[in-house]
Amino acid sequence: MKTDYLFHCRGCKKPDKEYPIPDYDIEEELQDKQIVVPRVTMHMWARADAYGIYTGLYCDKCYDDPQKYTYKKDRYFDPAYAGEQLEEE
Repeated sequence: MKTDYLFHCRGCKKPDKEYPIPDYDIEEELQDKQIVVPRVTMHMWARADAYGIYTGLYCDKCYDDPQKYTYKKDRYFDPAYAGEQLEEE
């Protein structure tokens, strides 16, 4: 599969068209000016679970779809470790 863009959504494989792969010699271009490409964890589609663990690049549509983004967005809560309960069981 030939890709023309640096970043893709992990769910729907949609490319982020803001960062195309350059079709020129990068070393020649670096002599003229600096090319700024974000780290993958700093990309606007970079997602993390409730504890800040990086889970991948997901566009907004896939992030809101529970079928495509299967990671938990809220804290993992276990009532057994919550301390005393106010009401009796």
